[in-house]
Amino acid sequence: MDSTTEFYIIADIDGKEKHIKVLQLETTDGVPYYSCHIGETELAQLRNETYGTWEQLWGDLDDKTIQNIGSKIDEKITPP
Repeated sequence: MDSTTEFYIIADIDGKEKHIKVLQLETTDGVPYYSCHIGETELAQLRNETYGTWEQLWGDLDDKTIQNIGSKIDEKITPP
């Protein structure tokens, strides 16, 4: 992995808008995943699976929150 991409999103968590720092990382086989932080605390690690659904690799978020954060990540990483 050459470098880590970092960006910020705003997503709804438990009914409140939260500013989330997202770090784009890679697995050993080069598949990207996203480490999501609020402040210095890691909230979750998410990955967009090949079948188009966001999955949680680590964390304790419900599926609605996972998909919401995933869609916000998609908005940042998809070229205009």
